[in-house]
Amino acid sequence: MRQLFIPPFLAFVATFSLNAQPPGCPNGFFTLSSQAQVDNFPVIHPDCHNLSVKMLISGSDIENLDGLSGIYTTSNSIEIIDNPMLSSLSGLNNLTSIGVEFKLNNNDALPNLSGLENLSWIGGHFLISGNAVLTTLNGLGPIPSLGSYLYIGFNPLLTDISALDNITEIGPDYFNAFLVITHNNSLTSISGLNLVSETGSYLSIDGNAQLSSINGLNGLHTVNGDFSITDNPSLTDISGFNGLSTVDGQWNLDNNNALTNLGGFPSLLTVADNFIVSTCSSLGSLTDFSSDFSIGGTLAITNNISLSECEALAICNHLDANKPATIVGNATGCHSIDAVEDACLLLPVELTHFGAKQTTQGILLSWQTASEKDDAYFEIEHSTAKSKDFLPIGRVAGNGTTSSVSHYEYLHQQPAPGENFYRLKQVDFNGTSSCSDIVRVCVKGTDELSLHPNPTHGPILVKGDPDGFRTAQVSDAAGRPILNVNLTENNLIDLSGQPQGVYFVEIQTEHQKTVRRVVVE
Repeated sequence: MRQLFIPPFLAFVATFSLNAQPPGCPNGFFTLSSQAQVDNFPVIHPDCHNLSVKMLISGSDIENLDGLSGIYTTSNSIEIIDNPMLSSLSGLNNLTSIGVEFKLNNNDALPNLSGLENLSWIGGHFLISGNAVLTTLNGLGPIPSLGSYLYIGFNPLLTDISALDNITEIGPDYFNAFLVITHNNSLTSISGLNLVSETGSYLSIDGNAQLSSINGLNGLHTVNGDFSITDNPSLTDISGFNGLSTVDGQWNLDNNNALTNLGGFPSLLTVADNFIVSTCSSLGSLTDFSSDFSIGGTLAITNNISLSECEALAICNHLDANKPATIVGNATGCHSIDAVEDACLLLPVELTHFGAKQTTQGILLSWQTASEKDDAYFEIEHSTAKSKDFLPIGRVAGNGTTSSVSHYEYLHQQPAPGENFYRLKQVDFNGTSSCSDIVRVCVKGTDELSLHPNPTHGPILVKGDPDGFRTAQVSDAAGRPILNVNLTENNLIDLSGQPQGVYFVEIQTEHQKTVRRVVVE
């Protein structure tokens, strides 16, 4: 039986008058329900290149979309649903921009996304679901971001999602902009989402039977909602979350029965709701958890029959502060609150703080220990969003054995533009070493300028951390300048009254020129 999914779709509402339609294009929402209708589209609409209404493609005999090669952009949506004979998207080879949503649902002969190589913008959400022979997303163009959600589900033969490797954000400013990867039973690893830094709402990776590795979300630092990794029975590696610092909702790890540790979460700083680790039967250790990790609600560590080491500094700090906690049903050493508190007393170097901040001289790292035992030195290690490896950049001597509070600092004078990651490698006199949590600092610049909302009905706000004097020039899709704006007084560009379509905003700062795409609905 086919699996059906009806997500809480984003409510994009638009009103179009007949006079607002591009010349030669359909005047309202339309459906192509046969191969003949697809083939006749350029005959009936020879001058239609830029749609502004929704197009649904759904027909039992549709095998190709070659008749749609004249469509370049749409400021609305394209839905390709229930086409059992469709084997290629090559007819969309000239499509560059989709303003709202793009759905590929229940196309049982479609093996890949070849034909979408020129697609470089989706302003809303992207759904890939129920495609019976889809094995790869190869063929998809360089989409930089999504205005709403990304849903990949119930594609039984899908093994490769690396074509998504240009996406940097998934609806950071929309409350229901989620990332969901669910029930793709041949998917063994999640690689291709390394550049995603933030989700506007929740993240869920669940029910992927062969998924063994989540190693492709290294750039993710913020989930503005719940975080859930559940029912992935082959999952052993969650190292892709080593940059995650904030989860604004509940953190849930449940029924991943091959998982042995939580080493993929060394930098987690904040969870606003409850922290739950439940029924992960092979989980063995929580000791890689961040010392700066903070739990806003109740800590519950229950019924993990192989879990014997829970003396992570984050958990020790939570218990030391007498915050709400339930610890039962785990292996000896983590079977009760008293057992965990006893283990916490044996930690050799008690690192109570590790932080980093940007200064005019560089990135200043600071850390504090409450006590030390045989502490020879701390080695400072550094990585960036583009690198998976931590490399040493400096060394600071430890204080040997002491029960007094010790403070340390180190200045990194040449951080990389963008995201910088740091950790401490503490080394004892006998050579034994252990690594701290990871802290992240973003060296901001003009490359982070963004426009919101996008798509828009009028005014847009320029967001980011620009340097120096700024102006903006707005051009239409043909490159013709239509508007010049001085941004020194405020960050607003008013596109009210402009025709629907795609525009390019060129922002000039003191040192750099940045171009961003915006869709007017």
